[in-house]
Amino acid sequence: MKKIILFLAVLLNAKIVDMVIASVNNEPITSYELQKTQKMLHLSKNQALNYLIDQKILKEELKKRGIEVDEFDIENSMEKIASKNGLSLFEFKRILQQRGELEQFKKQLRENLQKQKLFAQIINSKLKVSEEEMKTYYENHKDEFSVFKTIQVTEYRANNPQILQKIRQNPLSNEKVSVKTKVYSYNELPKRLMFLFKNTKVGEFTPIINDGMGYLMYYVARKDSKVVLPYDEVKDIIYNKLLAQKREEILKNYFEKLKNRANIKFYN
Repeated sequence: MKKIILFLAVLLNAKIVDMVIASVNNEPITSYELQKTQKMLHLSKNQALNYLIDQKILKEELKKRGIEVDEFDIENSMEKIASKNGLSLFEFKRILQQRGELEQFKKQLRENLQKQKLFAQIINSKLKVSEEEMKTYYENHKDEFSVFKTIQVTEYRANNPQILQKIRQNPLSNEKVSVKTKVYSYNELPKRLMFLFKNTKVGEFTPIINDGMGYLMYYVARKDSKVVLPYDEVKDIIYNKLLAQKREEILKNYFEKLKNRANIKFYN
């Protein structure tokens, strides 16, 4: 008798815990989903609920447009990720398998690739940036393109990023690293390094970088004078920035319209 009462209590509790709290076009959202999302993504109750609503709308749009991702897409994407990390596809899979993360990684990758295909369909016909827009942005944001004329940096290079992390914490530590100090003119540097140095304050270290031959970071000792980079030297940067802004705006507006048209219900 006690066992039966206990079973009924557990069953009743399960129903209370996992009840439907909302629906999107008749697709239910349960309290269990909400609690799981809150915990996993560290969100408040309202944030988690809005996230789940957005995910239901996204899933429905993927289904409506018939967007699929096959194994070839996943393998190809995994190979690119592995290559960026200096691994073969086989090695990358083996590491994930050893951690028990391979299937979850592939599932997440499939979802990301589906979203990329969907976003491409939504955006491609609408995404344009004119020369006039780029020039206007340049004139209104010249501070973004103001850089040092010359800079003195010390380069620290090592085979292990942990060594550089120790030096960052204690520059006087006796770690075995390659150290070089040099003064650069802004126009000697690749754009990537120039903007990295621009965004690092004097007396601070840059983030640790993997350049394919090892790990390195720079200590910025001095910056002298300022110069504004010419438009022609930064137009590609402006183009990509405006492209990203427009992409985000187009997607936001598109999904807001879908959300406004969706049949969303909340249950107490």
